[in-house]
Amino acid sequence: MTREGNNYLQTLLPALSLGLLTAAFIIAKTGRDALFFQGSGGLLQLPLVYLNIAAASVPLAVIFVKTMKVWGARPARVGILLLAAAVMAAAAPFLEPGDGKLLLAIFIFIPAIFGLLFASMWLLASDIFENSERSEAARSFSKMGAGTLAGGMVGGLIAKGLAPHLDAKWLIFLGALFTLGVVALVLHIHSRFPTNIVPKNADERAKKARFLAPLSNSYSLTLLIISMTGALAGLFIDFQFYAAAAGANMGSKGNASFFANFYILLNFSSLLLQLFATPKIQDKVGLRGGLMVLPFALIGGATFVTAAATALSRSVLRVTEGGLRSSVHRSIWEQAFIPVDPTDRSSVKIAVDSIAARTAEAIGALGILVWLRQAAPDGALPMPLNTTWMAWVTLATVTAWLLITQKMTVQVRKERGETRATKELEIACERFPDQCPCTTELGKGVA
Repeated sequence: MTREGNNYLQTLLPALSLGLLTAAFIIAKTGRDALFFQGSGGLLQLPLVYLNIAAASVPLAVIFVKTMKVWGARPARVGILLLAAAVMAAAAPFLEPGDGKLLLAIFIFIPAIFGLLFASMWLLASDIFENSERSEAARSFSKMGAGTLAGGMVGGLIAKGLAPHLDAKWLIFLGALFTLGVVALVLHIHSRFPTNIVPKNADERAKKARFLAPLSNSYSLTLLIISMTGALAGLFIDFQFYAAAAGANMGSKGNASFFANFYILLNFSSLLLQLFATPKIQDKVGLRGGLMVLPFALIGGATFVTAAATALSRSVLRVTEGGLRSSVHRSIWEQAFIPVDPTDRSSVKIAVDSIAARTAEAIGALGILVWLRQAAPDGALPMPLNTTWMAWVTLATVTAWLLITQKMTVQVRKERGETRATKELEIACERFPDQCPCTTELGKGVA
């Protein structure tokens, strides 16, 4: 095959895999949400669910990283995909609406495992583009982001079409079948594109033996703090949205149709942003500027909710957060991990996106749990809920998120050889001019 054809597949195959995985997630999540949110009962359990998701995510992440170190990243990726599909397929026929322990376990399992699946798939994309020009990688990651959103929209359409005819539990089973399709695609990618990550020697492995050792790097720590503030803001936005949905009392099939419509709208708006806005945003403002788009938009949305805490304002804030996070923010965020040393990237990625984010969500969930115990001491939750305080906390958190991102220094990873390092610096200065030494020094003289 020609080089052009190979480069085309280099982008197309990961985009298809991410799209199919997102479709699996949206279909399974629609079924999960429809079963769980029957009146206010599910909402009362939601803070405990967030805590349990965090509790499940941390050991899963540690086990996954350890597995990657023993088996290698590629076999571990296939293994975790098979695990996700097997658990969902085995549990789906026995799920019932309400407060059952099995449904609660699946409600926790799906976001916990899919968080690792998405992290692993984006790590595969980083591996494939390890030796590519950064401008080429940026274009390809944008296309992969579009593929992800297209898959989410297709998943929402499938869930909406099947919701009137199937019990919600079979949507979870269908999500498992889609995940098996991802396994087939991933195996094909592994066979076609050899890994570009060179293992460390024994001395280097000894220095990096500790799981969180790579986070001693200031750049990685900044990514971790951004992830935590973003996750905390997302938690409060998510809870307010679910509170509005639970107060509607739509029933199982009504819930399935509602969540399917929401995910269709969310992914369609995200896809439009990804296709027409993301490339232009990154070309003009670079990595750091692109990462500031989401928190800047949420400041406006959170301010709107503090002024008018209605179901509509909460839904608009959730669509804004989900749409920008899935489009502009996601593809640029994944590129932020490329400067990290390849042999440390898996540990940093999992620590930042799985452990740190879930820990922040657990802290927020504890606050919501204490508040709910005061709002419903007898177990009867008044509807609609007054969540004004959450809007103010969200506004403060998003402001901190924006300030941290604004102070972020984009790292340029040192490559082997002077020529390669010089080339990388030139590319970085072209894309991130505010980070170049000469530009920074000249800027100091401007009043």
